[in-house]
Amino acid sequence: MFDQKKQLFWSKLKVGMVITLALLILFLTVFFAGGLQNVFSPTFVLRALIQDVKGLRKGAPVWLSGVEVGSVKKIDLYPASGTIVTFTVEKDYLPFIKKDAHASILTMGLLGDKYLELSTGSPKAGPIKPGDMITGAAQVEFKEVMATSEASIERLNDFIKKLDHLVTKIDRGEGTIAKFISDPSLYDNLKETSLALSLAAKDLRNAKGTMRLLVDDPSLYNKMLAATSSVEEFGRRLRESSGTLGKLIDDPSLYNRMLGASSSLEEFSKKLSGGSGTLKRLAEDPALYENLNKASAQLSSVLESIDNGEGVAGTLVKDKELAEELKQVVTELKELTKDVKEHPNKYFKFSLF
Repeated sequence: MFDQKKQLFWSKLKVGMVITLALLILFLTVFFAGGLQNVFSPTFVLRALIQDVKGLRKGAPVWLSGVEVGSVKKIDLYPASGTIVTFTVEKDYLPFIKKDAHASILTMGLLGDKYLELSTGSPKAGPIKPGDMITGAAQVEFKEVMATSEASIERLNDFIKKLDHLVTKIDRGEGTIAKFISDPSLYDNLKETSLALSLAAKDLRNAKGTMRLLVDDPSLYNKMLAATSSVEEFGRRLRESSGTLGKLIDDPSLYNRMLGASSSLEEFSKKLSGGSGTLKRLAEDPALYENLNKASAQLSSVLESIDNGEGVAGTLVKDKELAEELKQVVTELKELTKDVKEHPNKYFKFSLF
């Protein structure tokens, strides 16, 4: 009897231990929610700065190149910088993540849960360290695509309506396009124009004038090319030279002097027009001009009389003998004056008694 009770007790104890172990396993499974492997494997913490997490939840998986490597631990909202997502990654995957890695929030399927996808980064970047911050962005959602599609469809409907209105007007024969389609005059004009151009081209090929030479003779092109080369060479030499033309181009001193001279001349003109001195009277008073005109007329008359041999001056000019005699008299007077100065006693004698 005692043995039966003992066996029953041990049976109940075994059942209780099994039930307790099962409940403990169930509790651990529910508590860690798919992250049980992280409890037994070493991990490190990273952070991602994302403007909008688009419904990402705590405990969401973290993938790297399609492999689940960690989970989201915390999501903190910062109004100044956006949202900071703190997540863990298994230590074995640390060498595969660089400092310039990027985080993206993607969706499992079309309407599934959100998860965090990491890019490895560029090979030239240094390895990432625990606690580093990377940048991230959310994937465009289906509703945003639908909203953009709706706007595009509305624009397409407006375009179709305008196109239908245009086709209707063309069918009615309204507008320029309808006339182009239904009126054959444009075609006839184009046909005549093309025929005239063809005849002109044929005459040009058979002609021997300037147009034919311009088309066939390359000498004009060669001359223009040589002239262009000469102009380029002249421009290069002008830029490199230090002569007068180079100074006229580069040195502003001549321009400044001319500007100063023009300003001085303008100021002088203002003073001249506003003053009342001699220059103003010379510019505006015609009396001087009339006096000069009369004087020049009188001088012309005197010179004409002298040229005709009239009067003493005319006689002196025309009569060479008289001129020689006057010259001789002047010479004798000079000699007499000189002798009087040298020998005054010879010509002047004074006596008081």
